[in-house]
Amino acid sequence: MAQFLSKRNMGIALTILSTLIFAMQDAITKQLVSDHPVWFIMMVRFWVLLAIAVGWAMISEQGLYNVVRTKRPVLQIFRGLLLFAEICLITFAFSMLGLADVTAIFQAHPLIVTGLAAVFLGETVGWRRITAMVCGMAGLLIMLQPDGNIGGWGAVVALAASVSFALYQLFTRLASQDDSALTSFLYVGIVGAVLSTIIGSQHMMAFDEVEWVLLLGICATGTSAHFLLMKALSLAQASDIQPFNYLQLVWSIPIGFLVFSDLPVWSTILGAIIVVGAGLFSLSRQRIRDAEKAAAVEPEAAEKVAVRAD
Repeated sequence: MAQFLSKRNMGIALTILSTLIFAMQDAITKQLVSDHPVWFIMMVRFWVLLAIAVGWAMISEQGLYNVVRTKRPVLQIFRGLLLFAEICLITFAFSMLGLADVTAIFQAHPLIVTGLAAVFLGETVGWRRITAMVCGMAGLLIMLQPDGNIGGWGAVVALAASVSFALYQLFTRLASQDDSALTSFLYVGIVGAVLSTIIGSQHMMAFDEVEWVLLLGICATGTSAHFLLMKALSLAQASDIQPFNYLQLVWSIPIGFLVFSDLPVWSTILGAIIVVGAGLFSLSRQRIRDAEKAAAVEPEAAEKVAVRAD
């Protein structure tokens, strides 16, 4: 029983729950954007996110003043722009394609991160992970082939959202070298709230009671899912929980069918299987490389300790 309730297993369980909630959030978003302006929905979402970030900073040990201070202001603002772009793009994509279709294309972002990390961060990418990226791109081409139901601007927008999120993750790695996670979280809220208010205030429209409940549901599901994911990362290593993030695609298929009567065609399913398989293989290779690096560092650390003892 104790092994079942270990931190790692609890982290995995919270990750799985977060993927289900994210899929529910996407379904609510798709429902609202069919009749309401994306920009107003974005404005409400970012103001709720900012309020949570500010409140969290105020009660943290750092305090709001120290959380706001950043050593990389330009980088933090750029991160905020990237996440704002990603949320805008994927929200627009939901108005053009089915829930599972958008989610399937979006799942390419871990492979894109691997490629971008080699270019921007100088990380070494071996032939196995290069092969995985090529296979992943082949999976995307299968999803986007002419006989499928994913095409046109919807596919372009969904793929752009995946690239934006990959860039956001990449520059979040850079920001984490100098700033805390709470600082990064706060700047995402600030940038998103400012930009969405500038645009969203020009697209105000009336919502009925049910629609306001749905809008608040987007905020509640998004906030709770992000909290669960952050809690999972505090309990387990990122390499342990990352593979389970692909379950969001699994949840999106039945939710999309039950809510919108949408089912992905064979090309979408086959392409998604290839993309997810390539992503899981790439993650496993990264985990092996990290373990090898750690094993190489440990003897060096032990040798240094021995020298000091002498």
